[in-house]
Amino acid sequence: MRLLLFLSLLIVSLFSQAEIYKWVDKNGKVHFGDKPRQQQADNAEKVTLNIAPGNWQPLNIQVLYQGSLGKNLTEEHRLDQQRIEREVNWVYRFYDEVLYFDFYKKVPVKIHVLKDVNEYQKYVQKISGHRPTNTLGVYIGKLHEIAVFIHDEKRGGKESTYRTIKHEASHAILDSLAQIIPSWLNEGVAEQMEYLSYENNRFIIPKHKKNHRSLLARRHQMMAVDRFVEIQSQDWRKAQKQGVPTQTMAGQLVYLSLSKSYGRSFITRLLQDYKRGENRRSYYLLNEHYIGGASAFKLHWQQWLGTEMAQPEVIYLP
Repeated sequence: MRLLLFLSLLIVSLFSQAEIYKWVDKNGKVHFGDKPRQQQADNAEKVTLNIAPGNWQPLNIQVLYQGSLGKNLTEEHRLDQQRIEREVNWVYRFYDEVLYFDFYKKVPVKIHVLKDVNEYQKYVQKISGHRPTNTLGVYIGKLHEIAVFIHDEKRGGKESTYRTIKHEASHAILDSLAQIIPSWLNEGVAEQMEYLSYENNRFIIPKHKKNHRSLLARRHQMMAVDRFVEIQSQDWRKAQKQGVPTQTMAGQLVYLSLSKSYGRSFITRLLQDYKRGENRRSYYLLNEHYIGGASAFKLHWQQWLGTEMAQPEVIYLP
Protein backbone atom coordinates (compact mmCIF):
# COMPACT_ATOMS: atom_id res chain seq x y z
CA MET A 1 0.00 0.00 0.00
CA ARG A 2 2.79 2.43 0.88
CA LEU A 3 4.48 1.65 -2.42
CA LEU A 4 1.32 2.41 -4.41
CA LEU A 5 0.93 5.68 -2.54
CA PHE A 6 4.54 6.63 -3.23
CA LEU A 7 4.29 5.77 -6.93
CA SER A 8 1.09 7.73 -7.35
CA LEU A 9 2.66 10.74 -5.65
CA LEU A 10 5.71 10.39 -7.84
CA ILE A 11 3.57 10.48 -10.99
CA VAL A 12 1.73 13.52 -9.73
CA SER A 13 5.03 15.26 -8.99
CA LEU A 14 6.16 14.82 -12.57
CA PHE A 15 3.26 16.89 -13.84
CA SER A 16 2.33 19.23 -11.03
CA GLN A 17 5.61 19.53 -9.12
CA ALA A 18 3.87 18.43 -5.89
CA GLU A 19 6.22 18.19 -2.94
CA ILE A 20 6.99 14.77 -1.44
CA TYR A 21 8.05 14.26 2.16
CA LYS A 22 9.60 11.32 3.98
CA TRP A 23 9.24 10.69 7.70
CA VAL A 24 9.78 7.91 10.24
CA ASP A 25 7.04 6.91 12.66
CA LYS A 26 7.49 5.85 16.29
CA ASN A 27 7.93 2.22 15.19
CA GLY A 28 10.82 3.09 12.88
CA LYS A 29 8.87 2.64 9.64
CA VAL A 30 9.53 5.02 6.74
CA HIS A 31 6.54 6.78 5.10
CA PHE A 32 6.10 9.01 2.05
CA GLY A 33 3.39 11.59 1.42
CA ASP A 34 2.57 15.05 0.09
CA LYS A 35 2.47 16.29 3.69
CA PRO A 36 3.75 14.67 6.90
CA ARG A 37 1.33 13.64 9.59
CA GLN A 38 1.13 16.28 12.26
CA GLN A 39 2.78 14.17 14.96
CA GLN A 40 5.73 13.37 12.68
CA ALA A 41 6.15 16.85 11.19
CA ASP A 42 9.29 17.55 13.22
CA ASN A 43 11.32 14.72 11.68
CA ALA A 44 9.95 14.99 8.13
CA GLU A 45 12.33 15.79 5.32
CA LYS A 46 11.60 16.92 1.79
CA VAL A 47 12.50 14.40 -0.91
CA THR A 48 14.31 15.81 -3.94
CA LEU A 49 13.76 13.79 -7.10
CA ASN A 50 16.35 14.02 -9.85
CA ILE A 51 14.12 12.94 -12.73
CA ALA A 52 15.00 15.30 -15.56
CA PRO A 53 16.36 13.56 -18.67
CA GLY A 54 20.06 14.01 -19.04
CA ASN A 55 20.48 14.89 -15.37
CA TRP A 56 23.16 12.24 -14.84
CA GLN A 57 26.72 13.52 -14.62
CA PRO A 58 29.38 10.84 -15.25
CA LEU A 59 31.73 10.10 -12.38
CA ASN A 60 35.48 10.33 -12.75
CA ILE A 61 36.48 6.66 -12.68
CA GLN A 62 40.23 6.11 -12.30
CA VAL A 63 41.52 3.23 -14.42
CA LEU A 64 45.18 2.56 -13.70
CA TYR A 65 47.37 0.09 -15.58
CA GLN A 66 49.83 -1.55 -13.20
CA GLY A 67 52.92 -3.72 -13.57
CA SER A 68 54.26 -4.27 -17.07
CA LEU A 69 51.12 -2.78 -18.64
CA GLY A 70 51.79 0.56 -16.99
CA LYS A 71 55.20 0.79 -18.61
CA ASN A 72 54.03 0.31 -22.20
CA LEU A 73 50.70 2.05 -22.70
CA THR A 74 49.39 2.04 -26.25
CA GLU A 75 46.48 3.69 -28.02
CA GLU A 76 44.55 0.43 -27.60
CA HIS A 77 45.01 0.67 -23.84
CA ARG A 78 43.68 4.22 -23.83
CA LEU A 79 40.61 3.12 -25.79
CA ASP A 80 40.10 0.27 -23.34
CA GLN A 81 40.42 2.74 -20.50
CA GLN A 82 37.68 4.94 -21.99
CA ARG A 83 35.40 1.94 -22.42
CA ILE A 84 35.92 0.84 -18.82
CA GLU A 85 35.14 4.34 -17.54
CA ARG A 86 32.00 4.52 -19.67
CA GLU A 87 30.67 1.08 -18.71
CA VAL A 88 31.39 1.43 -14.99
CA ASN A 89 29.44 4.69 -15.14
CA TRP A 90 26.53 2.68 -16.53
CA VAL A 91 26.60 0.61 -13.34
CA TYR A 92 26.64 3.70 -11.11
CA ARG A 93 23.88 5.27 -13.18
CA PHE A 94 21.74 2.10 -12.91
CA TYR A 95 21.97 2.17 -9.13
CA ASP A 96 21.17 5.88 -9.14
CA GLU A 97 18.24 5.96 -11.57
CA VAL A 98 16.72 2.48 -11.23
CA LEU A 99 17.51 1.54 -7.63
CA TYR A 100 17.48 5.12 -6.29
CA PHE A 101 20.89 5.17 -4.60
CA ASP A 102 22.50 8.58 -4.14
CA PHE A 103 26.15 8.74 -5.20
CA TYR A 104 26.91 12.41 -5.27
CA LYS A 105 28.74 12.33 -1.96
CA LYS A 106 30.47 9.01 -2.59
CA VAL A 107 33.98 8.41 -3.87
CA PRO A 108 34.02 6.42 -7.14
CA VAL A 109 35.90 3.16 -7.12
CA LYS A 110 39.49 2.99 -8.40
CA ILE A 111 40.34 0.21 -10.87
CA HIS A 112 43.73 -1.45 -11.33
CA VAL A 113 44.36 -3.51 -14.47
CA LEU A 114 47.18 -6.07 -14.67
CA LYS A 115 48.61 -7.91 -17.65
CA ASP A 116 47.97 -11.50 -16.55
CA VAL A 117 46.89 -13.66 -13.63
CA ASN A 118 50.40 -13.90 -12.14
CA GLU A 119 50.87 -10.13 -11.99
CA TYR A 120 47.34 -9.80 -10.66
CA GLN A 121 47.88 -12.24 -7.80
CA LYS A 122 51.17 -10.60 -6.79
CA TYR A 123 49.67 -7.12 -6.95
CA VAL A 124 46.59 -7.99 -4.90
CA GLN A 125 48.74 -9.71 -2.28
CA LYS A 126 50.96 -6.63 -2.11
CA ILE A 127 48.14 -4.12 -1.55
CA SER A 128 45.76 -6.29 0.50
CA GLY A 129 47.91 -8.95 2.18
CA HIS A 130 45.86 -11.76 0.62
CA ARG A 131 46.67 -13.74 -2.51
CA PRO A 132 43.55 -14.36 -4.63
CA THR A 133 42.97 -17.82 -6.07
CA ASN A 134 40.48 -18.89 -8.74
CA THR A 135 39.16 -15.36 -9.23
CA LEU A 136 38.84 -13.25 -12.36
CA GLY A 137 38.92 -10.01 -10.40
CA VAL A 138 38.38 -8.74 -6.88
CA TYR A 139 36.96 -5.78 -5.00
CA ILE A 140 39.12 -4.81 -2.01
CA GLY A 141 36.75 -3.20 0.44
CA LYS A 142 39.22 -1.61 2.83
CA LEU A 143 40.82 0.27 -0.07
CA HIS A 144 37.65 0.76 -2.16
CA GLU A 145 39.56 -0.52 -5.18
CA ILE A 146 39.12 -3.17 -7.86
CA ALA A 147 41.95 -5.28 -9.25
CA VAL A 148 41.55 -7.31 -12.43
CA PHE A 149 43.75 -8.80 -15.14
CA ILE A 150 43.35 -9.07 -18.90
CA HIS A 151 41.64 -12.41 -19.41
CA ASP A 152 43.06 -14.78 -21.99
CA GLU A 153 40.82 -16.58 -24.48
CA LYS A 154 40.53 -19.58 -22.17
CA ARG A 155 38.91 -17.33 -19.56
CA GLY A 156 36.67 -15.53 -22.03
CA GLY A 157 39.01 -12.92 -23.49
CA LYS A 158 38.91 -9.18 -23.08
CA GLU A 159 35.08 -9.08 -23.04
CA SER A 160 35.20 -11.21 -19.91
CA THR A 161 37.54 -8.62 -18.37
CA TYR A 162 35.01 -5.84 -18.99
CA ARG A 163 32.20 -7.94 -17.51
CA THR A 164 34.25 -8.74 -14.41
CA ILE A 165 34.99 -5.06 -13.82
CA LYS A 166 31.28 -4.19 -13.94
CA HIS A 167 30.50 -7.12 -11.63
CA GLU A 168 33.05 -5.92 -9.07
CA ALA A 169 31.88 -2.31 -9.47
CA SER A 170 28.45 -3.45 -8.27
CA HIS A 171 30.07 -4.97 -5.16
CA ALA A 172 31.95 -1.71 -4.60
CA ILE A 173 28.74 0.33 -4.72
CA LEU A 174 26.86 -1.85 -2.26
CA ASP A 175 29.85 -2.15 0.06
CA SER A 176 30.19 1.63 0.28
CA LEU A 177 26.48 2.28 0.85
CA ALA A 178 25.22 -0.59 2.99
CA GLN A 179 26.81 -2.43 5.90
CA ILE A 180 24.89 -5.67 5.45
CA ILE A 181 23.72 -7.15 2.14
CA PRO A 182 22.67 -10.82 1.82
CA SER A 183 25.01 -12.74 -0.46
CA TRP A 184 22.27 -13.80 -2.87
CA LEU A 185 21.23 -10.17 -3.40
CA ASN A 186 24.78 -8.82 -3.62
CA GLU A 187 25.89 -11.47 -6.11
CA GLY A 188 22.59 -11.57 -7.98
CA VAL A 189 22.61 -7.87 -8.80
CA ALA A 190 26.32 -8.01 -9.70
CA GLU A 191 25.55 -10.80 -12.20
CA GLN A 192 23.10 -8.48 -14.00
CA MET A 193 25.64 -5.67 -14.18
CA GLU A 194 28.04 -7.85 -16.19
CA TYR A 195 25.97 -7.47 -19.37
CA LEU A 196 24.38 -4.09 -18.58
CA SER A 197 24.41 -1.46 -21.33
CA TYR A 198 22.77 1.92 -21.81
CA GLU A 199 21.34 3.01 -25.15
CA ASN A 200 18.64 5.46 -26.26
CA ASN A 201 17.97 6.64 -22.69
CA ARG A 202 17.24 3.18 -21.33
CA PHE A 203 19.12 0.38 -19.59
CA ILE A 204 19.42 -2.98 -21.31
CA ILE A 205 20.08 -6.25 -19.46
CA PRO A 206 20.24 -9.34 -21.67
CA LYS A 207 19.74 -12.83 -20.29
CA HIS A 208 22.90 -14.35 -18.85
CA LYS A 209 22.75 -17.36 -21.17
CA LYS A 210 25.69 -19.21 -19.65
CA ASN A 211 24.23 -18.99 -16.14
CA HIS A 212 20.77 -19.93 -17.40
CA ARG A 213 22.11 -23.07 -19.10
CA SER A 214 24.19 -23.95 -16.05
CA LEU A 215 21.28 -23.65 -13.63
CA LEU A 216 18.99 -25.61 -15.93
CA ALA A 217 21.54 -28.45 -15.99
CA ARG A 218 22.06 -28.34 -12.21
CA ARG A 219 18.50 -27.69 -11.08
CA HIS A 220 18.51 -30.90 -9.01
CA GLN A 221 21.28 -29.35 -6.87
CA MET A 222 19.36 -26.19 -6.01
CA MET A 223 18.07 -25.68 -2.49
CA ALA A 224 14.57 -24.41 -1.71
CA VAL A 225 14.38 -20.72 -2.54
CA ASP A 226 13.19 -19.72 0.95
CA ARG A 227 16.28 -21.42 2.41
CA PHE A 228 18.50 -19.94 -0.28
CA VAL A 229 17.71 -16.30 0.57
CA GLU A 230 18.63 -17.05 4.16
CA ILE A 231 22.23 -18.14 3.43
CA GLN A 232 24.63 -16.11 5.56
CA SER A 233 27.77 -14.70 3.93
CA GLN A 234 30.03 -17.07 5.86
CA ASP A 235 28.04 -20.07 4.56
CA TRP A 236 28.04 -18.98 0.91
CA ARG A 237 31.28 -20.77 -0.05
CA LYS A 238 30.36 -23.76 2.09
CA ALA A 239 27.16 -24.18 0.09
CA GLN A 240 29.17 -23.92 -3.14
CA LYS A 241 31.51 -26.69 -2.00
CA GLN A 242 28.46 -28.82 -1.23
CA GLY A 243 27.37 -28.48 -4.84
CA VAL A 244 24.74 -25.76 -4.51
CA PRO A 245 24.88 -23.50 -7.62
CA THR A 246 24.73 -20.37 -5.48
CA GLN A 247 26.12 -17.87 -7.99
CA THR A 248 23.93 -18.92 -10.90
CA MET A 249 20.84 -19.28 -8.71
CA ALA A 250 21.34 -15.77 -7.31
CA GLY A 251 21.77 -14.33 -10.80
CA GLN A 252 18.67 -16.03 -12.18
CA LEU A 253 16.58 -15.09 -9.14
CA VAL A 254 17.43 -11.40 -9.50
CA TYR A 255 17.00 -11.46 -13.30
CA LEU A 256 13.58 -13.04 -12.91
CA SER A 257 12.67 -10.36 -10.35
CA LEU A 258 13.88 -7.47 -12.53
CA SER A 259 11.81 -8.77 -15.46
CA LYS A 260 8.56 -8.02 -13.58
CA SER A 261 7.43 -4.63 -12.26
CA TYR A 262 6.53 -6.06 -8.84
CA GLY A 263 9.88 -7.90 -8.76
CA ARG A 264 11.80 -4.69 -9.50
CA SER A 265 9.89 -2.99 -6.70
CA PHE A 266 10.83 -5.86 -4.38
CA ILE A 267 14.56 -5.69 -5.23
CA THR A 268 14.61 -1.90 -4.92
CA ARG A 269 12.87 -1.88 -1.56
CA LEU A 270 15.11 -4.63 -0.21
CA LEU A 271 18.25 -2.70 -1.18
CA GLN A 272 16.85 0.52 0.25
CA ASP A 273 16.12 -1.25 3.54
CA TYR A 274 19.68 -2.57 3.77
CA LYS A 275 21.04 0.83 2.82
CA ARG A 276 19.20 2.27 5.83
CA GLY A 277 20.86 -0.34 8.08
CA GLU A 278 18.14 -3.00 8.20
CA ASN A 279 19.41 -6.20 9.83
CA ARG A 280 16.35 -8.40 9.73
CA ARG A 281 16.57 -11.69 7.87
CA SER A 282 15.58 -11.73 4.19
CA TYR A 283 12.67 -14.08 4.84
CA TYR A 284 10.92 -11.54 7.08
CA LEU A 285 11.49 -8.78 4.55
CA LEU A 286 9.89 -10.96 1.88
CA ASN A 287 6.62 -10.83 3.79
CA GLU A 288 6.87 -7.07 3.99
CA HIS A 289 7.99 -6.21 0.47
CA TYR A 290 6.94 -8.97 -1.92
CA ILE A 291 3.35 -8.86 -3.18
CA GLY A 292 1.65 -11.80 -1.48
CA GLY A 293 4.55 -12.26 0.93
CA ALA A 294 7.01 -15.13 1.23
CA SER A 295 4.46 -17.74 0.17
CA ALA A 296 3.85 -15.93 -3.15
CA PHE A 297 7.61 -15.56 -3.63
CA LYS A 298 8.06 -19.34 -3.28
CA LEU A 299 5.07 -20.03 -5.54
CA HIS A 300 6.35 -17.75 -8.32
CA TRP A 301 9.76 -19.40 -8.17
CA GLN A 302 8.24 -22.88 -8.39
CA GLN A 303 6.04 -21.82 -11.28
CA TRP A 304 9.10 -20.51 -13.10
CA LEU A 305 10.94 -23.80 -12.58
CA GLY A 306 7.91 -25.56 -14.02
CA THR A 307 8.24 -23.61 -17.27
CA GLU A 308 11.78 -24.95 -17.80
CA MET A 309 13.00 -21.57 -16.53
CA ALA A 310 11.53 -19.57 -19.40
CA GLN A 311 12.52 -15.91 -19.22
CA PRO A 312 12.75 -12.88 -21.50
CA GLU A 313 15.83 -12.63 -23.68
CA VAL A 314 16.29 -8.96 -22.74
CA ILE A 315 15.06 -6.62 -20.00
CA TYR A 316 14.60 -2.95 -20.93
CA LEU A 317 14.45 -0.46 -18.06
CA PRO A 318 13.68 3.25 -18.61
